[in-house]
Amino acid sequence: MSSAQVNGDVPHSAFIDHILGYPVINDGISTFKSNPYGQKSIQLGDSAFKTFAQPIMPYFAKPYQYVSPYVKKADDLGDKTLSKVDEKFPIVKKPTEELYSDAKSIIMFPLRVGQSGKEHVMNTYNSECKKVGGDNLMTYGKAALTTALIITTDTLTTLSSFLGSKKEEAKQTMDEKANN
Repeated sequence: MSSAQVNGDVPHSAFIDHILGYPVINDGISTFKSNPYGQKSIQLGDSAFKTFAQPIMPYFAKPYQYVSPYVKKADDLGDKTLSKVDEKFPIVKKPTEELYSDAKSIIMFPLRVGQSGKEHVMNTYNSECKKVGGDNLMTYGKAALTTALIITTDTLTTLSSFLGSKKEEAKQTMDEKANN
């Protein structure tokens, strides 16, 4: 698309440059430009600009002189805001492929945990069946009860260690706050 000229100058936007520096945005624009529908949209937009907007742009030259300091200020403010976003959320600077794999990993986490838990329960049950021995209803009942007790113990042990570490972190935080 053509850049609009005002008084012979092509406007420069720090905000636009900053946002185009984000890998996700840049990759999205590249993908849009490489898509046939995206290319057609760009051609139509450029054609509409040349037909409708470009002929009347000279009439905006004089008013633009009055609003250009405000436009520059808004651009600077937008750029500074994006810089703050960069500081608070450094993830926005990550490459697109990393973001995609991280998101995929997060989405698949419950499934992996569920599968792992199921395998643990089944392995424990099969182990208990072998320990009890035999091939009858009593054997399966004893193995199921023992498996339930083992899984409950494992869960409580894991929960206890998690809560213990959180308790220690809370205690350290309270001690730091008390010392300050």
